[in-house]
Amino acid sequence: MDFRVEQKSSRAFKDTFFRALFHEEERALELCNATEGTNFRNGTPIKYFTRGNTSLARRNNDLAFVVANQLLSFQDHQGTLNPNMPFRFLPNVAEALYTWLEDKKDLYKNKLVTIPTPKFYVLYNGKEKLENKILRFSDAFRFSDHNFSLQLTVKVIDINHGNGSDILKKSPSLGGYAYLVYQIRKHTDSGIERDKAISIAVNHCIKKDILADFLKKNYQEVCGMFDWGITIDEEMEIREEEGYLKAALKMLKSGVNLQDVIRILELSDSQIQDVRTRAV
Repeated sequence: MDFRVEQKSSRAFKDTFFRALFHEEERALELCNATEGTNFRNGTPIKYFTRGNTSLARRNNDLAFVVANQLLSFQDHQGTLNPNMPFRFLPNVAEALYTWLEDKKDLYKNKLVTIPTPKFYVLYNGKEKLENKILRFSDAFRFSDHNFSLQLTVKVIDINHGNGSDILKKSPSLGGYAYLVYQIRKHTDSGIERDKAISIAVNHCIKKDILADFLKKNYQEVCGMFDWGITIDEEMEIREEEGYLKAALKMLKSGVNLQDVIRILELSDSQIQDVRTRAV
């Protein structure tokens, strides 16, 4: 008999589910082994950065934990790949590593403070075809001199179902997650209402014994777990802001003076400041 989803899902789906799934330690170790090429056994100690202790774990689609002196930070990412991911990781991991210290006074002593080695991953499951790649914080530097003092790299892995990724084979939980997202997307793309699409996809996975234990245990909460860190409405606002900026810069380049650009586009104070900064 099929399970039934009674609660309404959030407007956009999947990231909170990702974090909840891998907050089970055996699955987290499995994910670590798949991405890092390690062979940690169940029972290996894990420390999670929970929603209460650092902003690294307060974003809906972030997962961060320490295992064997490594701080692994994952973000499930949908839509077009954002080139600013290293920048987005930077302040959060700094806070996380700072909270790792038992006594902040140790930073001022004549003894080196050691910290877990940080590693960053974006698990990409957007619709655009994407080859695995490395994003570097230095790509954003305005001065291209390679003699800089700060770097942060993010490994991007395509986890779309059916792409033949070894990582999806090495981590059945991640492979199951990718398959569930694929099923939901397939049904919503065919015009089925989102909540019904989730219900159909979840029941399908249970019948195929894909993440069945987790889905059965958490069935009533599954729809609420499917939640993006940014809503569709927020994404549209960002795209609208980007549209204003592109239009303003194009007008300035064509010779229209700034005051006329402001008047024609009805720019806000923050938009005006952004245009002035970008136009320099």
